Amino acid sequence: MSLSILERPRVQEARDRAGQPIVEVRDLNVRFNGSRRTIHAVRGIDLTIHPGEVVAIVGESGSGKSVTARTLAGLTGEGSQIDAAEFTIGGHNALEFKERQWRAIRGRRIGLVLQDALVSLDPLRRIEQEVAEPLTTHGLVKRRDVRARVNSLLGEVGMDDPEVRGKQYPNELSGGLRQRALIASAIAANPQLIIADEPTTALDVTVQAQVIELLKARRDAGTALLIISHDLAVVSSIADRILVMNNGEIVEQGSTEQVLGHPQNAYTKMLIAAVPSRDANPLNEWAGKRPEGA
Repeated sequence: MSLSILERPRVQEARDRAGQPIVEVRDLNVRFNGSRRTIHAVRGIDLTIHPGEVVAIVGESGSGKSVTARTLAGLTGEGSQIDAAEFTIGGHNALEFKERQWRAIRGRRIGLVLQDALVSLDPLRRIEQEVAEPLTTHGLVKRRDVRARVNSLLGEVGMDDPEVRGKQYPNELSGGLRQRALIASAIAANPQLIIADEPTTALDVTVQAQVIELLKARRDAGTALLIISHDLAVVSSIADRILVMNNGEIVEQGSTEQVLGHPQNAYTKMLIAAVPSRDANPLNEWAGKRPEGA
């Protein structure tokens, strides 16, 4: 069941009292060393995610939001330099993690739903193999029970005929079904946090709505979500808090109501103004509060 704008503040207060954050970052910087220059992709950002909370980072392409998401999962890549005053996952210092520790984190504590399902899914592996990987990697299910659990997960994300879909390859599925497969893989190990990087990009409006409903179901089950998107209309219906990112920096942040109803930064106002005006637009929830020109 979705949360109304009146329920969100009360739910947020409860989440803030829920104890230790899943992720806590202070003054995070990410740089990439190129052949001619160093690119400072993320500049001094602070981010905290509590259990059961939904946080969205929004911004245009190149704003640094996807680099931030990948950093939280230890996937920044070669040639990167990461420093922070604090970077903890589950209370542990992530700055000291080796790759072995990151592999233990990914899937088990943090699930990933990446942007391009056709690229993210291995074209040579069946869907059931993709979804089974977190289960077998972390030893969560006995081998004889893996297929039944995979079929259950595919059914949970709304796939028709899970037994048939599981035996198919990614190129045999529609974009919406591939995205469902990614979500099934992300939730397989029941992580505390799901990072969804542009989970609805390139999907039609109907399938976008279906994917958002799947993520809401995880939220309602107590999973924290970090949604990365350029689309304010998409995140407005699910996020508790929004962080607006531009040129590697957080330029504005606050509750969804604050950011959409009372934007302070010119860049935020530009993003809101760029949202198409439609009767079904989730931003209409705050329409009476939007400033002139936004």
